Amino acid sequence: MSANPVNRGAKTAYHGRKPARESSEQRRVAILQAALRVMVRDGVRGVRHRAVALEADVPLSATTYYFKDIHDLLADALTLYARDVMENVVNPFWVKVREWLFVTFPLYSGTDIRAQLPMIIDFAVSRAIDDIVDRLTNHRERLMVEQSFWYAILQDERLHALGLDYSQAVLRDATQMLSFIGVEQPASAARLILMTIKQLEVEGLLKPLDSLDREAMKRLLMYQVRAICKI
Repeated sequence: MSANPVNRGAKTAYHGRKPARESSEQRRVAILQAALRVMVRDGVRGVRHRAVALEADVPLSATTYYFKDIHDLLADALTLYARDVMENVVNPFWVKVREWLFVTFPLYSGTDIRAQLPMIIDFAVSRAIDDIVDRLTNHRERLMVEQSFWYAILQDERLHALGLDYSQAVLRDATQMLSFIGVEQPASAARLILMTIKQLEVEGLLKPLDSLDREAMKRLLMYQVRAICKI
């Protein structure tokens, strides 16, 4: 396994007009972020040029300049979201896990990984639960965007490739780690674990913040990971 963290995000290209200047790029990103807020607040059907321009506090002509139609606007907003998740959630998590592994087991030299699995799993699951609780507590809007993200993709066949690409990007490092520790069928195992994490996030969104039970969440995820790793 590579010692360097992997900085990979959804690879789907932007659809809209590419700005030539940094200030134009900042305005374009502001429009895309506004589109995501409108999508969470009003649903996919609420994403219209006028509504997004109002949310972004820009002239209507600015949204139509960068995005010729709503499909391009949605596609680029969702691409921005996917890249944000990879850069600020997924990649940092795996950086933490890799750094811990290299500090705890330098270069994995002579390490019997199977013998160390309980410790490795406890660390990774604990960090995953910490991240889930942080998102539920401090970044609920990002999780709401995630739900809107999938609904928007399901509604538009032209966005299916973006959804599949994003799924593969999220899956890739989890599969690599499970393969490294010797799990059978690591891609399938990674899918099951990620599905459980998503379920925990959805359940967390449905409950009041003061009812979040970190230890119960950890027990559930730990039970599944230990079963997959056969320990």
